[in-house]
Amino acid sequence: MIKWSEENDSEVNHSIALLTGEEPDKWYPYGGVKGKDYCNNPSDAWPIICANNISLNATEMPDNTCWSAQIIRGQGQWHADSHRPLRAAMVCFLLSKTCA
Repeated sequence: MIKWSEENDSEVNHSIALLTGEEPDKWYPYGGVKGKDYCNNPSDAWPIICANNISLNATEMPDNTCWSAQIIRGQGQWHADSHRPLRAAMVCFLLSKTCA
């Protein structure tokens, strides 16, 4: 099983693109077209967050903020943490699709 929280943004973005029907092999640098950045671009990530009812919550700590993403469905519950909210949501999305 892939540990999505340990994968870099490029791998996460590539895997999400495949799951959502995109063609990441045509993205930069392969085809010279800049691809989507689900881990950092709200306009790319928000449709996935809304469609999958992903909850995002922030936990304040003295030196930083940790973001938690969660999906709860009849088929299961998935959770991911990151210091970046969109990355937490995208890892949670991948967990829900690959660990169901």
